[in-house]
Amino acid sequence: MAKGQVAADRMTVGSALGALDEMESDLRHLIGLIAAFRILGEADDSIEPVAVSSLARCAHETLEELERNWRTAIGALRER
Repeated sequence: MAKGQVAADRMTVGSALGALDEMESDLRHLIGLIAAFRILGEADDSIEPVAVSSLARCAHETLEELERNWRTAIGALRER
């Protein structure tokens, strides 16, 4: 394998790893949101729809960011 190809492979793998590393904080955020939904669901109190909507919007944004990073990682690895 030529030196240029080795360098390109390292850069590609580095890009994929960077995108995967960025996913960690989003995954933790999503885990927290799911825990909040579970707690709210198990509570006997009435929950305002606007509160549930706010949490759902936050979860949606987090999932979009996870999807972007996932696609970046997969795209970088497919270029190899």
